[in-house]
Amino acid sequence: MRNFRTCLVVSTLFFIAIFYISPLMADEIHLKNGDRISGSLLNMKDNKLTIKTSYAGDIVIDWSQVDNIKTDQKLSVLLNDNTLINGSTRESEQGKMRLSTDNIVDTMSFPMADVKSINAPKKPSVKINTRVNIGVTVTSGNTDRSSTHFDGEFSARTAKNKYTVGVESDSSKENGVKTESNSSGYIKYDHFLSEKWFASSNALFEKDSFKDLNLRSTLGIGAGYQFFETPVTNLSIESGINYVDEDYITGADTSFSAGRWAVNYNRYFYNKAFQLFHFHEGYISLQDTNDMFIRSRTGIRVPLFAHINASLQYNLDWDKSPAPGRKKTDGMLMFTLGYQFEN
Repeated sequence: MRNFRTCLVVSTLFFIAIFYISPLMADEIHLKNGDRISGSLLNMKDNKLTIKTSYAGDIVIDWSQVDNIKTDQKLSVLLNDNTLINGSTRESEQGKMRLSTDNIVDTMSFPMADVKSINAPKKPSVKINTRVNIGVTVTSGNTDRSSTHFDGEFSARTAKNKYTVGVESDSSKENGVKTESNSSGYIKYDHFLSEKWFASSNALFEKDSFKDLNLRSTLGIGAGYQFFETPVTNLSIESGINYVDEDYITGADTSFSAGRWAVNYNRYFYNKAFQLFHFHEGYISLQDTNDMFIRSRTGIRVPLFAHINASLQYNLDWDKSPAPGRKKTDGMLMFTLGYQFEN
């Protein structure tokens, strides 16, 4: 009986100690304005520090406003130079962090501004991005008209490499007579030499019977710079040298070396309420500047539910020296429904 009472007293004291001591063990965030926030530090990524509190749920703070961190938990800290440090915080002066680790005898001290992330979730080894868009228009009565559009793209991104494959197709008929028929496909490979710079190779194949174009093939290499690559914003530019071969149905075939430039941009706004996107690439002959053509894809994409989205898009194709009897500019405004997946 005495043993039972002893165990009961010890257990009660243990739970009382846990109840009163646990708040004291909470992490403490010191802000530059003098405020202090207590809770459990979850992570810091994209310059946002997230703290779980018992009184306000998850609180997100701009990292630039944090002056000091005190915590008993072990942190995984990634610096801007990609140095990874796993350790526990120690007392430090304001505006700095000091960590002690099992592998380093002396503690490491560094400015808060040098921290890129804390306890950031691991990214998948391969990042997949897939999208498919379809647009269909059918009218009947005095005018029978039908048109279809399809485009799709698949990309796979590793730490050093990115592979991209895409296709486009458009066809239209009016009163049984074909009024549009074109298709294209492209392949691209990027190898990242650093976090921003990459070497690139690309190939493009186009067919358009109404441009008298049986097949246009381009193959080239170049270099590019990735300004942004985040879940919200992506922006890259590139340039290089391509070989262009144009096989016309009735016109004279041509081939030439060309300089190529490209811009690829997309950005979400208002907590991913919609996305703006723009892709532009141009080719200009190194022998004759009259041999020049540009492709542009611009629009707005609105997520509807799950992975389904709606897009309003304008496609512009411009050829400075089209086949005889053909116009320089082809433009198309379209509305499509699509599927997009990102891991």
